[in-house]
Amino acid sequence: MSSKAWQSADNTDRGEKIAIRKRLLAQIDAPSVLECYAGDGAIWRECYQGLPCLGLDLKPIRDGRTLLQVDNRKFLRSADLCRFNVFDLDAYGSPWHQWLILLHRRPFAAGEKVAVFLTDGLDFKMRMSSIPQGLRPYLGIPAGMDIPCLHAHHDFINALVVARSTRAAGLDILEAREAQNPRGNMRYYGLILKKVL
Repeated sequence: MSSKAWQSADNTDRGEKIAIRKRLLAQIDAPSVLECYAGDGAIWRECYQGLPCLGLDLKPIRDGRTLLQVDNRKFLRSADLCRFNVFDLDAYGSPWHQWLILLHRRPFAAGEKVAVFLTDGLDFKMRMSSIPQGLRPYLGIPAGMDIPCLHAHHDFINALVVARSTRAAGLDILEAREAQNPRGNMRYYGLILKKVL
């Protein structure tokens, strides 16, 4: 099943996650990738092998890829991000902290397109009426306020955070794609961003 712009699609394996990346990568001139959760290399092998790619991970990985063993938040806060035009935030839990760092730190040149891929697994946390503090300002939810049944609005919350945070960063969304896993607890997003002129 193919992904649709901001509509859920069933993902029985990594197929949709890979399809979103390949579709949007084709729109980026001379892709240079920062893979913030390098993991076992499945995404790299399917999408980024042969491209300039730097992987980040907390655990040591020695499989021939160019990798740094580092907390990706520290890297995003301190490194020159201009050398990358593809950012892969394939988190097991929440990519939103890294997303917000990226939007605040990565300057965009006029006409430049950047791809960002996000994997969001906040469904369980939302079932417990919790949401990361960094997202609250984009949702108008005061600190300390718990809202029951947040998970029922997961897709809307994510779309709202993406729309408001990109607007606050002075960026346009040229294309947005979404898919999810069969259980519906993981969302996969792909975005093409460009500076508002």
